[in-house]
Amino acid sequence: MDTFSQQSLGEASLDHDLEQSAMLKLATYFHDLATGASQVPSQPLDSHIKSQIDDPQVLEYHDRLIAGAGPLFSHFLASVPYILEELSRVGVALSRLVSANPPLAGQRYSMFEVDGFDGSNGRALAGHSKGLIVSFTCSPNLANQVVFERHADPAMSYFYPHSFFKVTTDLLQKREYHAFKHGFDFIYEMAAFQFYSRDRGQQIDHIQRCLKPTGLVFFLEKLNHPDLKEYRRRERVKDEVFKTRYFTEDEIFWKREQMLAQMQNGQVSWDELASALSVRFKHVHMLWNSSNFCEFVASNDTQRIEQFLSLLGPIAQPPGFCFEGPRLGSASVHHDGSEVTGDV
Repeated sequence: MDTFSQQSLGEASLDHDLEQSAMLKLATYFHDLATGASQVPSQPLDSHIKSQIDDPQVLEYHDRLIAGAGPLFSHFLASVPYILEELSRVGVALSRLVSANPPLAGQRYSMFEVDGFDGSNGRALAGHSKGLIVSFTCSPNLANQVVFERHADPAMSYFYPHSFFKVTTDLLQKREYHAFKHGFDFIYEMAAFQFYSRDRGQQIDHIQRCLKPTGLVFFLEKLNHPDLKEYRRRERVKDEVFKTRYFTEDEIFWKREQMLAQMQNGQVSWDELASALSVRFKHVHMLWNSSNFCEFVASNDTQRIEQFLSLLGPIAQPPGFCFEGPRLGSASVHHDGSEVTGDV
């Protein structure tokens, strides 16, 4: 079968996944979150460990990210322990990376947020980098577009109101997306894949077609655990130690019963994700872990990923939330399924 036929079959399968996805089944729920009709954090999102962050650039990014966050993204920040601090850490490292490697005159770096809510993080990155990075965010939730247009600088940030399945190299050739015609320098998947299916290989293949050869791609995912008791223990830490800052027990219980079962159906394990990444990228590095969430960065460019890692500051997170500490560092799985860990 030729490459074109394989790609066509892949696109048909992705369309089927979209039609059957939790993303569509939960569309009303996501609309309510995105419009602030339900599950609104009960207090400001300003980090309670802000005094532990020494880097003024990370603090600046933190403030910028909160200032532009719409209801759905605010709900996300209040639901994933210390992701606010982590996105700020990564955003500053990327800004420093592009400053150290300035683009040619008239060119800019590009970031694709995969189903990235209202583009809050992409907009923060574009602003913090002083326009050296231009962002492209997609989302099938049209309420996110309203928030995006309220806050975005159209010279630095773009929004595409569809699922990432619809983002293709052909789309990027259109005049309105001319800034991305050569693909993306950075891609960030923000817990999006799990709302469609468990087929990480196909999902990664789809977005990788839009990644430049020197690009970095980030994966933030909530992962299943082979031990259900351990999975639930980590969930309790998230819900009882962190989320109670922002939500009532009734709100937390309702979300767990109504939504998380749908999400869990699309989650994969650490080994499954690491294996899918290792087959496609020379370098895979786990950056961060909190409760059942993990963040990876992958690339086929040794110099680019090593430079990024050298610019990455320390994790800002209290003890007791990182359950995968021994696996932080490079993460790859041999074809026989055995795991390799260590430092890049």
